[in-house]
Amino acid sequence: MPNRIGSNADDALQRGSPVTGRAPSLCFLVAAAQFAAVVPAPAAPAFPELTASVIDDYVVPRFARLKQATDKLAKDLDAACPGQPRRLTAVRADFDRAALAWAAVAFLRFGPMSVTGRPERFAYWPDPRGVMHRQLRALIARRDPSALNPQELANKSVAVQGLTALEALLVNPKHPLGSEDEESRYRCRLAASVAHNLDNIARDILSDWSGAQGWRRRMLEPGPQNASYRTPAEPPAEFARALISGLQMVQDQQIAPLIAAQTTPSKAPRLPFARSGLSARYVAAAIASLEALYKAMGLGNDVPKKKAWMPRWIAIAFRRLAEDAPAAVQKKASSETDKERERELRILRFHVDGIRKLIGRELAPLAGLTIGFNELDGD
Repeated sequence: MPNRIGSNADDALQRGSPVTGRAPSLCFLVAAAQFAAVVPAPAAPAFPELTASVIDDYVVPRFARLKQATDKLAKDLDAACPGQPRRLTAVRADFDRAALAWAAVAFLRFGPMSVTGRPERFAYWPDPRGVMHRQLRALIARRDPSALNPQELANKSVAVQGLTALEALLVNPKHPLGSEDEESRYRCRLAASVAHNLDNIARDILSDWSGAQGWRRRMLEPGPQNASYRTPAEPPAEFARALISGLQMVQDQQIAPLIAAQTTPSKAPRLPFARSGLSARYVAAAIASLEALYKAMGLGNDVPKKKAWMPRWIAIAFRRLAEDAPAAVQKKASSETDKERERELRILRFHVDGIRKLIGRELAPLAGLTIGFNELDGD
C-alpha cells in the first residue's frame, strides 16, 4: 500500500509554489517529511570521487580566494598606515572582497575550520551583547602595544581579532584612519595587525587542506585508523551538514532579524557587516556559494521519478532567494505596519527552510548520507 503521508508531503511542497508564495505551513512539511517512505540508498555510490571533486573544485578554491583577499588587504593596510591615506580607498575595496569571500566559506565549519575557533576568530558574529565594541574600545583606550603584533593579537579575545573588529576600525566617521592624531595612528596600526591575523588564519586553513596529514587526505582515506572519518559516506555527509547549517545561518542571521524588526520597527535589525553596507551583498554571496555546493554534490541528480519535483522546487527556490533576499535586506520598511514586507520575508524564510529540509530529510538520505537529527532540529 502506498505511503499516503509521504505523498501528501510531496503534494504540499508542490502546491507551495515559490512563485506565488502560497505555501503550506512548515510544521506540516516537517511532520510529513518525518514519516515519508524510506528509500534505499544506491547500491555503490562513488563517495570517494564525490569527496575529491567537492574538495578540489569547490572547497579549496574558495579558501584560496579568501587567502588572496586577506593578503591584499594586509599589504594595502601596511602601505596606508605609515602616511599614505590615499591607499585607504583600496583598503575599503579589499575589505569588501575579504568579507564576501568569507561569506562563501563561513558555513564550512569542518576540517581546518574546526581548529582553535577559527570561524569565531575570523568573524565574531553574531554579537548581541556588543562584546567586540567594548573590548576594542578598551584596547584603543590603553593603546595596548601587544595588539599591534599579529602573533600576540591571535592570543587575545576572538572578538577583536577578525573582520567585525576591522570593520569597526575602517568605518568610523568620528575616527577616520587617515588622520594624524595619536589615536588614529594607533587605530591604523591595529587595523593592519588585524588584517595580518586574518591573513594568517586564511593561510593556515588553506595549508591544512594539503600535505600528508592534511584534511584532503584524511577525508579521502576513511577507515578504522582515521579518527575523523570511518566510512567513505562520512565526508559527503559532512558536506551535506555544512550545506544545511549554512542555510540555517542565512535564516537566523539575515532573514529572522528582519522579520523580528517588523514587530519592533524602532529597533534596527542586527545584520552582518551593516556598518560597511555589505549586508545585502553578503547574503547574496552566501546563497550563491550554498547553491554551488548543492550542485557540486549532485544531490538533485538521479532521484526517483516520484521525487523529481524536489530538485525542481529547490532550483526555483534558490533562484528566488538569489533575486529576493538581497533586495529584502536592502529594502527599508515603508511604514510601521508594512504587511507586504513581512509577507515577503516570510516567503523567503519558507524557501530557505524548505530547501534545508528537503535536502536533509529527502535528498541526502536518497544519496546514502546520514545527516543526524540535530542538524534538522527546530524551525
